[in-house]
Amino acid sequence: MKEHSSVVGIVRGSILRHRIVFPMLAILLVVATAARLAMSLTLHMWYSWRQSFDDELLMSQSFREHYAGDDYLTLTKNPGYGYWIILFSKIGLNADIAQFLLWVAAAVVIGAAMWRLFRSMLLSAGAYLYVLWNPIAFEHWLGTRLYRNSLFPPLLFLLLGLLILLLNAFTPIVDRPKTERAFAAPHHARAGERRESVSGTVGYIGFAILGAITGAVMCLAYLLKEDSVWLLPMFAFVLLAKVVLTLCRHTDPGRKAIMVVLTLVPAMVFAGGVATSSAINHHYFGVGYLNTRTEGALGGFVNRIYAIDNPEQTPAIWAPASSLERAIQVSPTLQAQENLLDKLKHSGFVAPDIKKNPIQGDFLTWQLRLAIDQSGNWDDEEHVQQLFTNVNSEIDAAFKDGRLKKTEKTFLTAGMVPRTNEEIRRLGLPTLRVLFWTIDPTSQYRVTEGANDVASDPENTKGLMKLGIDPNNPNPQFFSFLTVDRARQISKTLVKVYRTVNYVLIASLLAALVMVIAGLLRRRRTHALPVTLAVLLILYAGVYGFSVVWFTEYLNKNYVTFFYAVGSTTPFVCTALLLAAGSLVSGIRRYASSLHGSGAVQSTSRGDSPLRTLG
Repeated sequence: MKEHSSVVGIVRGSILRHRIVFPMLAILLVVATAARLAMSLTLHMWYSWRQSFDDELLMSQSFREHYAGDDYLTLTKNPGYGYWIILFSKIGLNADIAQFLLWVAAAVVIGAAMWRLFRSMLLSAGAYLYVLWNPIAFEHWLGTRLYRNSLFPPLLFLLLGLLILLLNAFTPIVDRPKTERAFAAPHHARAGERRESVSGTVGYIGFAILGAITGAVMCLAYLLKEDSVWLLPMFAFVLLAKVVLTLCRHTDPGRKAIMVVLTLVPAMVFAGGVATSSAINHHYFGVGYLNTRTEGALGGFVNRIYAIDNPEQTPAIWAPASSLERAIQVSPTLQAQENLLDKLKHSGFVAPDIKKNPIQGDFLTWQLRLAIDQSGNWDDEEHVQQLFTNVNSEIDAAFKDGRLKKTEKTFLTAGMVPRTNEEIRRLGLPTLRVLFWTIDPTSQYRVTEGANDVASDPENTKGLMKLGIDPNNPNPQFFSFLTVDRARQISKTLVKVYRTVNYVLIASLLAALVMVIAGLLRRRRTHALPVTLAVLLILYAGVYGFSVVWFTEYLNKNYVTFFYAVGSTTPFVCTALLLAAGSLVSGIRRYASSLHGSGAVQSTSRGDSPLRTLG
């Protein structure tokens, strides 16, 4: 009887705390979100319209005229950012609000994912704030620049949160203790049975909708950048893992079949979106590629140049002049293009002469298009593709009969310079540096100083109007209490705060690893899956960081590497740290509950009580 009274007292106390804490937490989140909106409206997204190969090029893809022309820049880059601009401009949003809402969506989904895994209101709210106020949102190039790299951080947070929700749906990846299931109150158990009886169809529909949204977000991320193929293995792994979990945990054959089919919805939406984008380009330009700089015959020609064995090739000079000469010698089609070859060797990025000013890094992809255009050979995309399809066939024949020798160095991808083992080994430290910047970006972080141009040039005003920005007042200040200088100072402070928080989260990751290993030794795997997932996410971020370092080494500029890498690695590492922290908190909570004998109280129809919910 005394024990029963103690249990009732715990329940009543936890309910009281729940009724007090929940409204306070809700108010905190509303205030924090409003403050974050004020930051977005003060530190504006800014459009660099003079960057004709970058910002202005991506902007041009959002206009109808893009599909009416066909010049050497038209299909230079993937169309994803143009689609994003079209989407929010059609809805009637301006660039500031659209970017802010994407960050809010990412924060909500990550918070929801933490809730579904660990049933902790405090942890879920903390995850929401952690994502929403991530200082990368206010970084000069990675946060406020109207360029595709600024879209990656919130978009990948959103994608990762959706994939976690997808993976956890119907097949929870955090096991409930048997004691929680065994001591559920009878009325909660009956409620659970009623929900189970009606949740089948509704649950399947919800899962299908979740899958469709996940596939659409993955599609946009893939269409943003030419190297977004790196996301595919993770995407495929999660869907495969979901299929395996479904087959292992469900016994009903019909339920298994339905779940497996629905698990394929994200893949179908993703594949359909990419195929549609390619079909649009084929319809308007005669080529079914997302871009023709790294894909198709032009990309294939550049890849073949990289593959030619040549001691003059280095991590800085990917395409030596001598490699180009060897390719020309085996290609009658190229030899007939005298004007094109002259422009290729003496104009643009290599002027006045390619031997005195060799092509650095991947700039052959740009130099080639420029030479074709300047020599008058750019009739249309289809014609250029056919020309270089013939050239590639001649080079392939030369590789086959021995006139050209392929390098024995290692390729990471065909579109990047191959390396010797020693050249690969020296990338280890720079890769670790990228991961370190993800945790502590203070050495590279630049608080945004960008501002929209007030120039009356038609290209500028046209772009600003497309973005929902008033050309006559492109940098409005809405709040007297929050000046630009004050907002920048807040950003600087945020970086320092996040550095401290991230170090604490790193410690929680290490503690969670110890907890999981100790649990596995005792045949308990309650948090093994989320902690394993956290480790895999960090390793995956490391692999991408490694590929970026491979690409950017020739530039020898840390900030450029930071710009290319950290926007994509941050969501992976931060999500991993949240998973580890959630696992650790959940493990500690369960251990404390077992010591106080409150395990029976913590189980409801969803496996949680107010005490458990608050975490």
